[in-house]
Amino acid sequence: MQTSPLASSGTFLVACVLISLSTHVEAFVLSSRAHHYHHHNSCSSSSLSSTKSPPIITNEEVSCLNTYPSIPSDLERCFTEREWEQRCSLAVSYRIAYLHDWHENIFNHITLKVDGSDSEPGGPYFLLNDFGIGFDEITASNLLKVNLDGMIIQQSIPADRREINPGKGRVFKPGYVLHSAIHAARHDVHAIWHGHDLDASALSQTTIGILPLSQEASYVLKKGLSFHPFEGSANDESEQPRLVANLGPTNQFLLLEDHGPIVACPTIEEAFHGMYFLTRACKYQMKSFAAVGGDLSRINIPDDESTDEIMRRIDNFDEAPASAKSTASNTANSNNKDDVVMHDTSGLMFAYARRSAERVFGKDQIYR
Repeated sequence: MQTSPLASSGTFLVACVLISLSTHVEAFVLSSRAHHYHHHNSCSSSSLSSTKSPPIITNEEVSCLNTYPSIPSDLERCFTEREWEQRCSLAVSYRIAYLHDWHENIFNHITLKVDGSDSEPGGPYFLLNDFGIGFDEITASNLLKVNLDGMIIQQSIPADRREINPGKGRVFKPGYVLHSAIHAARHDVHAIWHGHDLDASALSQTTIGILPLSQEASYVLKKGLSFHPFEGSANDESEQPRLVANLGPTNQFLLLEDHGPIVACPTIEEAFHGMYFLTRACKYQMKSFAAVGGDLSRINIPDDESTDEIMRRIDNFDEAPASAKSTASNTANSNNKDDVVMHDTSGLMFAYARRSAERVFGKDQIYR
């Protein structure tokens, strides 16, 4: 039976699309990408700034959407309670990434800066996966604690807690090079999520970039997206200054060209939120381009005026309905008519993903 062209590989289709684009269409795509790079890497754009004072934000959500089991007695001498909690949140993040297919065998990394480690001798430290252990095998106690030089901080973890990869552990150099550079340069960033999602990685091989074709893409662009050219395997420390410069001082998204995405955020919940929206945006864009054979005249690309309005609405993405505002008016800040109730969307999204991972793998297999 003959196979339909639309059933072919997404990467192959995009390659065919790019080859078939006319000169003026290519120019449109390239200029559009350049526009978004500038638009979301500077503070000069009027669409990203406002003279109106921001409203006082009142979070209606409970403070602990994501809670974890207490530290086991045999690990009390190894970790503080806070580090154990971070290890649990990172371990379940790896399991979540596995379920979303944001992994590649034993490669890819999610890292989390250890709270309070900036003031420790040799700090700061961050947690990452032991090279050789799959994302579906990560536990709270088999994560490695390393410094910015990639050296493992030994914590006398009981041997039976490290049965998959016994010994002191292994650090994969490309993971250290990418993540340590950002952890060292961006003090606002505590969580970094990197993976080789097929659609996001395929899109990184094009000159198109991410276009504002969906709510998910708009979120990514609003949070700041930049690009870093491919230099080969990320195992050369001389690349770190260029990587950090291209990420910029505030952007949360970096598309490594011919490689894949990096999401850098203040919390692990926000990093998951970002990676989820980025990968969805890439999937939509890949499929829409394939569906129309690369004919951009058949793609609903917003004009600049529409894009500005789309970006403005992203500012209110987490806002609760108007009825919730009346609740906020009964708070101590009731005299401020601009009080707004905001949902913790990142926390809620992560909580659902965490519960899903716990159902699939079992809490006792993750938080151990």
